[in-house]
Amino acid sequence: MPDRAFDIGPIRPPSEANSLLLQVTRGCTWNKCKFCVVYRGQNFRIMQPEDLKRNIDNMVYFRDIILEAEDAQGRLRKDRLYARLQEFSQMELQGFYMVWNWLAHGGRNVFLQDGNSIALKPEKLADVLFYLREKFPSIERITTYGRAETLSRYSVEQLKLLRESGLDRIHVGFESGSDNVLRLINKGLTQEQQIAAGRKVREAGMELSMYFMPGIGGKQYSAESAEQTAYVVNQTNPDFVRLRTFVLKLESEMYGMLRNGEFEECTDIEKLQEIRALVDGIVMPDVNLVSDHIVNLIGSLNGRIGERKTAMLEEIDRILALPKEEQRTYQLARRHGIVDNYEQLLRLPSNRTAHLREMAMTYDEERLWENHLNEILRQYV
Repeated sequence: MPDRAFDIGPIRPPSEANSLLLQVTRGCTWNKCKFCVVYRGQNFRIMQPEDLKRNIDNMVYFRDIILEAEDAQGRLRKDRLYARLQEFSQMELQGFYMVWNWLAHGGRNVFLQDGNSIALKPEKLADVLFYLREKFPSIERITTYGRAETLSRYSVEQLKLLRESGLDRIHVGFESGSDNVLRLINKGLTQEQQIAAGRKVREAGMELSMYFMPGIGGKQYSAESAEQTAYVVNQTNPDFVRLRTFVLKLESEMYGMLRNGEFEECTDIEKLQEIRALVDGIVMPDVNLVSDHIVNLIGSLNGRIGERKTAMLEEIDRILALPKEEQRTYQLARRHGIVDNYEQLLRLPSNRTAHLREMAMTYDEERLWENHLNEILRQYV
């Protein structure tokens, strides 16, 4: 029996939680960002089209097994699958269940992994995408991560080829639009490259989803990071700006910078102030702000700038204006995933709110309070 196993990468955006995952590359082409530890110790590898097509064929194999196990009403008969599952290795089962989950959620979206899938030459990647859509006609959207530095080197024509082959959206980790911050975190690119990359993706007809990390520049560059990121957003007009509030990982190089006095971490509230400055600085009305991760202090900052900018600023200002005790109560509720916004805190039972307030005010020193919040946040990243 042929081996039907295929690898699945370690990360994908929250918006791709139920997508079919096709690993095009392994690791990251740069792998030197001081804040990131996802691919440390891992050599970068580009998978070849013939290997990718073989993996797609394996996905088709699992899909067909699942569809054959459905009854006349389209319901899955697990008893029909049991004998087949006994034949699979653990790696094969991992792939099988991923395909199963994908079909259970509609079988529409695909995400290409890992950190820089577009490192595979556009001509080769387009060939794979044509094959993928041929084998899975139900696909409606294909997205991927891509480094701005790589995108800036491709021509618009090459990116248009990817669009024609079915690539709909590229997620790009800009983190900050400030050159000072980009050097600080060793991002390996410049603001100029960010703008070039963003404009080319938009001109090619693909959606651009860029990521901003409030707090990544520390106290020194907090204001500058927000201002310069807003400038990049206004120059590129991305479809989405996704917030990923910076959380310092103890195993990262930036923790060493903190210990050595080379980096001063922003507080939880200062990171929110940075988000406010970014929102205030964006003037492109069609940009969608997305707060789709638990690390963001307000989970409901979502919507088009042209429609919700004022409302989002007011929502932020409400938190910033709270008395210390109430502000801490909200922070703790949010950091434990209990609420998305302040309105939800107000609807909690009074005894639960009182318990949160009591817990929050046990930290006399601000330093200990911030350490506690960071300990919670590190569980999520």
